[in-house]
Amino acid sequence: MDTKVSGIGVEAVEYAQESGTVRTQFDQEKTPASMAVIATLADLLGTDPVELDPLYSTVDPDELDALVRVRNGTNGDSHVAFMHEGHAITVHSYGVITITPEHELTAEKHERGAGR
Repeated sequence: MDTKVSGIGVEAVEYAQESGTVRTQFDQEKTPASMAVIATLADLLGTDPVELDPLYSTVDPDELDALVRVRNGTNGDSHVAFMHEGHAITVHSYGVITITPEHELTAEKHERGAGR
């Protein structure tokens, strides 16, 4: 693992300044998806993970971990999308988490609708 977010080792972290989106690649064999989500979100918000609302208030962490567990290439991608702490979070079975602030999603929808 090359870097850490909130004390959790991850393989890569990418930040998109214009949208506020963060994309994290994590090793599913070493880190449960639920831990990677909280660590990435805490890093994005600049806070300690224990200061966040518990993940179980939005999604069952055990179910999340089970749904996106390591898969071989023949199974394709499965993913889970949910809102937590005002952010849209998508966790893919190939070990990628994407987190986007809710206000960015609202602005994007508004811009698309304005062009009609």
